Amino acid sequence: MKTSKILLALAIPAVLASCSKEPELPYDLQGTVHSFAVSVSKSTQHDLLLNAGSTDGDFYVKLDVPKYMGDYTSYLKEVQLLCVYTAVNGDVSSAIAAEGIKTLPSEAKIDMVSLCDKLGIASPSIGDKMQFTANIIHNDGTVVPGWTSTMGFNYRNPTFMVMPDGSSFSYCATFTAAAPLNETLFAGGNTIQCTESVGSAYEASYGADITRMATADIPAEIYGNDFTADDIIGLIITFDWYGWGYDEQMKVYINKKDYSVIIPDQVVGTTDENFYYYGTYPYLGEFKFSNANAELDTQTSKLYVTMNAAWIIELGTLSFGSDDYIFDFSTVL
Repeated sequence: MKTSKILLALAIPAVLASCSKEPELPYDLQGTVHSFAVSVSKSTQHDLLLNAGSTDGDFYVKLDVPKYMGDYTSYLKEVQLLCVYTAVNGDVSSAIAAEGIKTLPSEAKIDMVSLCDKLGIASPSIGDKMQFTANIIHNDGTVVPGWTSTMGFNYRNPTFMVMPDGSSFSYCATFTAAAPLNETLFAGGNTIQCTESVGSAYEASYGADITRMATADIPAEIYGNDFTADDIIGLIITFDWYGWGYDEQMKVYINKKDYSVIIPDQVVGTTDENFYYYGTYPYLGEFKFSNANAELDTQTSKLYVTMNAAWIIELGTLSFGSDDYIFDFSTVL
């Protein structure tokens, strides 16, 4: 039996008191470093997967500055392309893959032989991952890192993730040395094992029904200009989220070309007058999943997902915060 988790507080507007005295900031505004962000993404006209046991391949990444970053040229010295390498055993290291990039947008070619030498490996192994992000160097020598071992990735969840013009921002470009995808496991029509609240006291496993979407039902914004609908596996995962008796339906899209996963922000279910949260809220509302980060392990056919969830009702939004899930397509119930 699953155990329901406690929701966070109901979001309500804050009331601010006015004051004639100008408030003091808790930091030195004059000493604040003004910088910008560089979006890093794969060049889809070239190789998208690393070759396990080999340094062969033609790999490029695209670097661009969102147009709403303002004028950055007066203080930009150069951009470095940093590779964050995660071995299959979990060890993490980094190395500069390219430097001296002074014009944006641009494409940078990855010299895989040189990069592997810097990382101290002969070649990638199955399960290894290379993530490329940008270090920004100012004219005065200030370095704004794209990643550090203590901070992790910079700009991972920026407020400008989706730009005003509808374009998206990518803090890194990820290449994996993956095992071939066993597409038969994603054909749908079966029930797989879903585990929610992974690693917490509330962890629970149960069945999730899988439906394969028709190619014609894949939204164009999922595959964009670089792929086609035939390159995408569209899935509807139906599961009794947190065990409240409501089947939520989550849409998931897997790119067969590079095994990347897209889970859009979406309403996954509704509640009616028969739904009571701890006997208190018999409100009509919507369950919404958002800010999903997902990764497919093609060796195990497990989909790892971290995402936020909320219940949107008349009174406002009740937030569940972030939670971790595993959808095991190799375990058919």
